[in-house]
Amino acid sequence: MPTTFFVMVGLFGVAAALFKAYNVTVFFLLGGGLYAVLHFFVYDFSRFYVLAHEATHALAALICGYKVSSVNVKQDSGSVKVSGANVFIVLAPYIIPFYAVLTMLVYFIAGLFYPLTIYRNTVIALVGFFSVMHFIHTYKALTEVKQPDIKLAGGSIFSFSIIILFNAIILIALIEFCFPGLLPIKQICTDIFNNTMIFWRNAGYYAANFIRWAAAK
Repeated sequence: MPTTFFVMVGLFGVAAALFKAYNVTVFFLLGGGLYAVLHFFVYDFSRFYVLAHEATHALAALICGYKVSSVNVKQDSGSVKVSGANVFIVLAPYIIPFYAVLTMLVYFIAGLFYPLTIYRNTVIALVGFFSVMHFIHTYKALTEVKQPDIKLAGGSIFSFSIIILFNAIILIALIEFCFPGLLPIKQICTDIFNNTMIFWRNAGYYAANFIRWAAAK
């Protein structure tokens, strides 16, 4: 939890870097802004999100060596039947922006065979579009409906900490893919590590003092 908290603090620096370099990140920001406008005023893409959600469950299960027997997708709900589950399988849809990662992979793999640099700005806009789609729908899924996935993964405190932590990591990875060198990744990681260590060092100090005080009483 302390690490997750400091990661969230670090995200403010990531956001600031994105907006500060708006002349470079404009297509990413426009893609994300376009999705937000469409979601709240035109169409919320709920069926597309449900498809991505269940597909991510299924792919995570396959990666872990389990069998997928069925995938069911409806307008606002869906389900997937797998032969087994673990924390990664259960929480994968809340962590991985399926369409954003898919767009990035297709662009990278196709780029190995064809020169696609002329489409780079379009790809960046799509990554921004699908990233915001993921964050909005993940927030809705976790706040508007009681998700059995959260209990199955280990409860709210553990699950939300993992979801926030790995969403931040993947977001930073996507931004680094779109804008190499824009973020001071080494400094961000160093700050998170140092702040976490300071927290636990102080927590240990106060815990030891409390134990001595309690023993004296």
